[in-house]
Amino acid sequence: MDNTKIGNREAIALLVTITFNHIILNITKTIIDTTASASLLNLLYIGIIAIIFTCMICYFLNKFPTFDIIDISNYLGGNVLKWFIGLLYIAYFIFFSGILLHMFASCLQIIYYPLTKLIYIVLILIIGTIVACNMKHNSIYRSIAIIFPFIVASILFLFFSDMRFFKVEKIYPIFGEGIFNTFVTGLVNMFAFQALAYIYFLPPKLKEPDKIKKISVTSIILSCIFLILSVATIIFMFNGYVETDELMPLYSAVKYIEFGSFFQKMDSLFLLIWIISFVSYLSITIKFCSGIMQKLTNIANDYLFTFLFGIALLIVSIWIKNYTFSTYFAGIVYKYAFIILVIGISFIILLLSTIKQKVRKWFK
Repeated sequence: MDNTKIGNREAIALLVTITFNHIILNITKTIIDTTASASLLNLLYIGIIAIIFTCMICYFLNKFPTFDIIDISNYLGGNVLKWFIGLLYIAYFIFFSGILLHMFASCLQIIYYPLTKLIYIVLILIIGTIVACNMKHNSIYRSIAIIFPFIVASILFLFFSDMRFFKVEKIYPIFGEGIFNTFVTGLVNMFAFQALAYIYFLPPKLKEPDKIKKISVTSIILSCIFLILSVATIIFMFNGYVETDELMPLYSAVKYIEFGSFFQKMDSLFLLIWIISFVSYLSITIKFCSGIMQKLTNIANDYLFTFLFGIALLIVSIWIKNYTFSTYFAGIVYKYAFIILVIGISFIILLLSTIKQKVRKWFK
């Protein structure tokens, strides 16, 4: 058995963890800002679209067993397209992960460490990420599978614990600012399913590449459920997002949890789980970026790339001027970059590669 490969359960945990870390930071706010009281209906709608799109991706990926989007780009357009897509994805992963790192570190600074310089918090998170990435036999993936049940429990526990504060009538008007805004403009909320970007790179990493569809669809369904529960918590508890903190919206909901005199102020426990989860997310990002660079350069060892991408994350997070600047990139630029690269360019490459494969078979 190849210890460097990822099992089915580990792959599902990996993909859902990516979505979860966006949930605790910026996605819920962006979704509610876009579709208002229709956010739950919009999530159900785009969740169905995301499942269909995932099935289409997996259909094309199955045409190239054990190939990822880099290998398929090489098949379609040679080294030029291979390098173009590889560098594009590295820039996408590192730049926006660096922005989220700045946001998360800023939240920790404001909540717990107001006297600590932001750079020190960022450094601690990056050091933890690099150490995790350098664990042997891809232990980071097994570690994520261990923390995954706690991530699931935190979402479920938060939702059911705060139910007594819910005002379900806040879902009205059910179509929010109109049907067009909910079902057409609201399509940009597809960026909530960031796991789609990582599915393109999964097949070569899996112990059972033929199970890619089962893994991916299960992950998207779970991600959709967690998104709905998280957005529902915010909508039902607060009079619009404006009344929650300009930090992590779910953190505002956590502060309402209490069970008698012995279980109060549970925010520290939730933040501990979220910190571990966020370091896992950064580790996944660096691991995938290192894998891309290995394919581009044919260098066997990825230790150097791990350190280089860790430094790149540090530079991006320091470059961000303030929290408002980072939320703009995370909420506006991120969604359109996702649509162009993940939904657009990558899918077109899969489609054209499949057509090329069929044409070659016809002429043989």
